[in-house]
Amino acid sequence: MSRVARDSFNASFFYIMIQGINKEFIFKEERFKNQYLKLIRDNIEKINIEIIAYCMMGNHAHFLLKSNDIKEISSVMHKTNGMYAKYYNFVNERVGYVFRDRFLSEPILNQRYFIQCIKYIHLNPVKAKIVLKCEEYKYSSFNYYLKHKSEIINKGNISEEEYKDICDSNHCTRNFLDIDRNMKEEIEDGVREFLYKEKIETKTIFLDRKVFKNMIYFLKIEEKISYTEICKYFEISRNLISNL
Repeated sequence: MSRVARDSFNASFFYIMIQGINKEFIFKEERFKNQYLKLIRDNIEKINIEIIAYCMMGNHAHFLLKSNDIKEISSVMHKTNGMYAKYYNFVNERVGYVFRDRFLSEPILNQRYFIQCIKYIHLNPVKAKIVLKCEEYKYSSFNYYLKHKSEIINKGNISEEEYKDICDSNHCTRNFLDIDRNMKEEIEDGVREFLYKEKIETKTIFLDRKVFKNMIYFLKIEEKISYTEICKYFEISRNLISNL
């Protein structure tokens, strides 16, 4: 696990999610989780990539990686997945694809998303009801954060408040790319981010025309959601958006 500079948000951090083909449980057994972690750790040592947080689930895995070049991440993920696929097929006496697609990625461009991403990754086994608390799950980086509090804070990675948020909170306000992600969740996440940013209540959106307009703009520009999807979710016409 590495230190994190607070001024590094220039497409340096990337949330990565991999999953089994057809949601197959390619990491069901401990030996499979251990093997994938060993492979990715061995491969990132050879290039300039650092693991900030991770969580290995049964049929998918989450990573928060630091790199100055997305091509480096693409290369290491391609290599790791290829090596793991050969291992998995050999052990299970099978042939064919092991992973669904190569991997999903999302850039983390500010400190708030950075903290939320760490929390989201660690909370996966709790959300899946595998454990009651993050610290009960063996295959995530959560316990690293618990055991290295002074190191993480003293070296300027995160603040005391952010550290407490990561370790004590049982929820996060933002979701990230996942195996069951859909547009409804994307929009709801965007609305929560807008409410947090503006420090307003939900009802204000529908009582103030200007606020509603600003929210639409936020979803379109900041969250990259199309007007078509926005209209569908809020059950409004495209003409109404145009008039705004």
